[in-house]
Amino acid sequence: MTIRDAEILIAGAGPTGLMLAAELALAGVGMAIVEKRASQDAGLRAGDLHSPTIEVFDQRGIADCFLSQGQVAQVAGFAGVPLDISDFPTRHNYGLALWQSHIERILAGWVDERAAPIYRGIEVTDFTQNDSGVDVEFSDGHSLRARYLVGCDGGRSLVRKAAGIEFPGSLLPQGTGSAGR
Repeated sequence: MTIRDAEILIAGAGPTGLMLAAELALAGVGMAIVEKRASQDAGLRAGDLHSPTIEVFDQRGIADCFLSQGQVAQVAGFAGVPLDISDFPTRHNYGLALWQSHIERILAGWVDERAAPIYRGIEVTDFTQNDSGVDVEFSDGHSLRARYLVGCDGGRSLVRKAAGIEFPGSLLPQGTGSAGR
């Protein structure tokens, strides 16, 4: 599968990359997404959406897609302390329990509706940048030139590391988050 040229190439089809792709598509910007995972299954990663995220989805007309799949929770927590958020001044004064695989499936559907291509099973392996754009190499041996490369490829981001951008933090045990990886 050959990746078509794009003004913006997004590395990573997790929630951040998918949301960015949909927003760029809405703005009429040509883009493509590459994702190293061959399938959409994110496993047991993030498991909830916070009120401000639900508000953004509501502004885009897709909140109901998430609300129909998750479980509303009036209580949030911080440092192990439960917090009642039912009096927050918002239409969505609750959190939503929903696994990342469901979040990604819904967002991928929204991206597909905008004809934004997602290339799965392909990983960015290297890139070089100059004033006019970036040449990107992929794990399948193909390459392309894009005006911009956006690293939405997680805490262990090849794009971020290769660009020399630090990600300070501490390592967490496997399965509890990605800070510092």
